[in-house]
Amino acid sequence: MKRAVEIEHVVLEIKSSFDSFTYQLEKALGILMPTALLSLGATPASMVCYLDSTCDENKLVIYNIMSAEDLPQKEKFRKTKQYQLGNPDIIGRMISNQAGAGLYLPIHLLVYENEQQQVIVEYDLPTSQCAQFNNTALLADSRLLENNLIVLIQKAEKAGIP
Repeated sequence: MKRAVEIEHVVLEIKSSFDSFTYQLEKALGILMPTALLSLGATPASMVCYLDSTCDENKLVIYNIMSAEDLPQKEKFRKTKQYQLGNPDIIGRMISNQAGAGLYLPIHLLVYENEQQQVIVEYDLPTSQCAQFNNTALLADSRLLENNLIVLIQKAEKAGIP
């Protein structure tokens, strides 16, 4: 079975530099450096427990970062980072409520520098991705994630402007 799904896509121009914005974004998300993890006694297997214990419903965490820096011949590519982020409790609740929502979680956020060296942020609205399931609880959780994402982007942009 196939069906068409309408997804709303957001493209934002950010006023700060790529490095400043991504630094502030990562700082707001609370990225822990390996030395900080070791000082907490954390191991990779314990990270899920750590994320769950430090995260309330108004906080997003990073699940993964993919960067142009990770590619071979990286000097040929523009500055780009894709963040996979979300909230462990909300994502768990959403997937329990509607397994198909797992296709869209965690949220993918793309940050890149265009040819004019303008920083661009792109993402799909979680509410539009989840609307197809006609589930009010799922839609409420996707709205919460979406609002948290908007606040995070605004906070990182404001902090990154000199």
